[in-house]
Amino acid sequence: MGPDLPDGQGVVSSDLRTVADGISNRAGSRRAALLSAATAAIADLLNVDAAKVSTDAPFSDLGLSSLQLARLTAHLEDAMGVEVSLTTLYDHPDIEQLVEYLAMR
Repeated sequence: MGPDLPDGQGVVSSDLRTVADGISNRAGSRRAALLSAATAAIADLLNVDAAKVSTDAPFSDLGLSSLQLARLTAHLEDAMGVEVSLTTLYDHPDIEQLVEYLAMR
């Protein structure tokens, strides 16, 4: 048999749950910030309202040319504070996929 646990045995699991919740909230907050920044950057390049930018449409369907995608990398790097290569945009060809990738970094 294992050792008897002292009173307050739930404190550790409660503390871990609190830490996990904090991490989850920060991750969700970071993802929301990345999504907002990416949407705003694309809206700026296209001269449209950010509310009109679909987050799950491929960049090409949004009307972004290869030149605009190259410009987008600089916009995203400035707005998000993370390096975004042109290859990354081709590997993650819409806002949702890009944000998921960047949020994991």
